[in-house]
This record gives sequence, structure tokens and C-alpha cells, in this order.
Amino acid sequence: MSPQLRTMTFSFGWTAARYGTRPSSNGQRISPPVVSRLRIVYRRYIMPGNFAITGRTSMATRLAAALFALGALATPAAPMRKLALLALLLLPRGQTPAGGSTEWRDDEKNLTVARELNRAYARLPFSREYEGVSDQPPITLAWQIGPNTPIPWKGGATALFGEEIVIAGGLWMPGRKNLAYAYNIQTRQYHEIAPPPYETAYTQGVSDGEFLYLLGGRSAGRRVAKLGRGAGGSWRWTEIEALPEAEGAGRWLAAAGIVPGRWLFLVAGHPTGTQSEVRGRPALPDWRLPLDRPGARWERMAAYPGGPRALLASAALGGKLYVFGGSHPDPTVREIHLRLAKEFRLEAPYNGVPNYRDAYCYDPERDRWRPIRRLPFPMSGGSAVVLDERHILLMGSADVRTFRVGHAQGSSDPFWRGYGDLILCYDIASDQYARVGVMAYGVATCPWIRDGARLYGFGGEPAHGYNVNTENVLQIATIEPEKK
Repeated sequence: MSPQLRTMTFSFGWTAARYGTRPSSNGQRISPPVVSRLRIVYRRYIMPGNFAITGRTSMATRLAAALFALGALATPAAPMRKLALLALLLLPRGQTPAGGSTEWRDDEKNLTVARELNRAYARLPFSREYEGVSDQPPITLAWQIGPNTPIPWKGGATALFGEEIVIAGGLWMPGRKNLAYAYNIQTRQYHEIAPPPYETAYTQGVSDGEFLYLLGGRSAGRRVAKLGRGAGGSWRWTEIEALPEAEGAGRWLAAAGIVPGRWLFLVAGHPTGTQSEVRGRPALPDWRLPLDRPGARWERMAAYPGGPRALLASAALGGKLYVFGGSHPDPTVREIHLRLAKEFRLEAPYNGVPNYRDAYCYDPERDRWRPIRRLPFPMSGGSAVVLDERHILLMGSADVRTFRVGHAQGSSDPFWRGYGDLILCYDIASDQYARVGVMAYGVATCPWIRDGARLYGFGGEPAHGYNVNTENVLQIATIEPEKK
């Protein structure tokens, strides 16, 4: 951004220009550091970015902010530039810089876009487009953008521990680092915590309010671990019963679920060793672990009826597991897609990996699946969140392109690119879906989590190319009852 009259809005683009965006040895682009923006409010002058200096802000953070501001406002050749870097070293642990808009997205404008799109959808009956759906969603969502994750992230798991949300496993990009962070809901700050005891990459995860469980993963093989807090508040990872030997090298892009105190589930997914766009192996075994029997081992459960499938959305409610959609490659369509892309820069349907509409409910007491109403349209790569004792939110996604204000690598168009952004609400009592609206950004492999009246979605996979197609955005939605 260039300076603007009245608000005196400055951007610290020098950070990106001097230290950032450059090609790496493998042809990918290394993105600018996340630590390139800061928010300081002084009288009527506002600089957008990371921190709001308030009465609770520590003296060390105030000093760091002041140094950052002085360095950022200095001329490019001035020694004061070094103060901006010094400021980063002075920040106390747990106050990792994290901002709003980036070079690839404009959060302020996109909040307006999301609000206006949701106003438009609210005027269009869902039943005008699809049969067997409800035009009365139980809620609406009001969006805001929180502080960026310290490192772009996707494909992991989240868990709520009191006032903190843990984000762990998955891919911290670029670099595939093995990290974990806790985000404090009250202070809106991140601090690094002990990482999982092994690299997971894409992993399956679920929480029960007491522990976060990570089940296998693209790099984890059969290993399973849980994270909890000790009496003094310390974080502790514990490896628990590994998946059976039949699991082999492991899986990724699977569905996980938990009935607290009773069952832990691992369903479907893609076998480790091949890209998700290619598959020759049949359906993987589905497993469940009894949690109420000390020393219990994983046991086979009734096979998921959808066949080979990955990128499903799942949630447990009322003692049962609900599983929605997913994707599975079609070799012929994939071959057609690759040819069209190579010769004409065009695409085949779903890029050769069709998305699905089928949905099922699993009853662990009877060890039996039953079909439920099919999704109104195919969904894949999204996340399911329990809203209340009757409703499950389906937070996208689908192999369609959605656009926001921003940029994508290799394109001159002024658009941020993502995947399906439509949110559905499934009613287990009426067996119907309602459309809630759109999220601020359409990202896939983003594990959403609810804390009371708010939803949080950290990072995820967009389609813009930055950070090896990985986001650092924190989307926050306030849940509001739908006005009748």
C-alpha cells in the first residue's frame, strides 16, 4: 500500500523486497517473512498489521513496536532500518508477529466481499437450486480476520484447551517443519509449544476437550499420539496404541472422529506413497479404538460404504459418527485433464479427481453404517464442526475455484484464488441441509473448531501458489441466530 491521506497508512514492503520473494532451487518461490507488518495506533495515525498497543501491552512489546515503527518509517538507506529487525528480537516469547493482509490477500476488502456475498445468498432460496433442502439455516455468521499464523499451515488438527487453541501436525510451509503453536483467544497471540514427538505432515486429528489426538499421517506411519496439559499447565505429548500392522506405511486425508470416553475412529483416506491424484489401491481398513478399556487395541470396524475415498469431512454427534463427501481419482479423467492442461492450459472436470455427494452415519454400538441424505452438491477437503446437539456445520470445500481481492502467483489478475467457500448446516433430526453462506476465504484442509459462539479456522490450502499453496490467515466467525 502507498501512504494514504488522513489515516497515514504505511506498508512495510521493504521487508519483502529486501529479504523475501525469490525462487528456490526447486522452482518454488520463497515467500516474504510473515513478520513484515505491524499495527500501531497513535492518535489519528494508524499503521495496519500485527499488534494493537493497549493498556495490557508489556513494556518490552511497546519498545519493540516503537523500534519497528521507527525503522519502518526511515528511508531505505538509513541505519534505523536495523531497528526494525532488532525489534523482532526484543519481542517476548509468545508474541510472535502475525498480521492481517499480506501481499496475496486484502483482508479489509475481502471482509466486505464476504459480507456482501452472504447478503446476496440470504435473498436466494436454497430450494430454488436444490431439492430436499431447507431455506431456514439456524444461524448466520459474522466474519473477522485474526492475527496470521506464525508460519503458513495446512492439513493438521486443532483442539481447544480452556482459552487456548492448539494447532499441530500438518504442514508448516515452506519447509514441512514439525511444529505446534497455541493461540490465546483472549490476548490474540501465538506461542510455540512442544511439537509432536514425530513428523506427521498431513495428518488426521480430533479432540475431546481433554486431549488432542493425532492419528497417523503422511509421514507418521502407524504412530498415534495425544497431547494434554499437566497440573502446572505444561504441555505433554504421549504416544498411545499404534495402528495395527495392517496399516502398513500409513494414510493421509482420512476422516477421524471421537465419542469422548468411548471410541476413537479412523475412516477411509489415501495410502501413503502416492499423490492424492493417483490411486491404484483398494479401500483401506477402517479402525476404531475403545477408550473405556485400558490396554485396548485398535479393532476393525464395519467398512465405510463409500469405497476408496479421501478428503472426507467427519464429526461425531449423539454417540454416532457422520461422514460427508470426499474425492477419489478417476484414471481416465485424470489422463484427459493432464493432456488438456499441458496442451491448452484447460481443465477436465474436477481435475480428474471427482468429488462426491454421498454421506453416511456410523453407529458404533451396532457397528453399522447407514446412508443419510446426500449432499446437495459434491464436497471434498472441508471440515465438519458440531454446532449443537442437532446440527453439524460443513465448512466447504470443493474442487471449484473461488476468488477474493488479492493476487495469485504467475497471474496478473487482481484475485486471491481458493477452493469451495460455501458453508452448509446438516440437521440430524430432519436429515436436511441448509446453506449458511460463504466463509471469508475458501480454503481446504483447514480444521475448524468452535469455542462457544465463535468458529476459528487457521491456515488451510488455497489455490494462489504462495507458500506452496498454504495460507496463514486466521478466519473467525461469530455465530448469530438466524433472524426469522
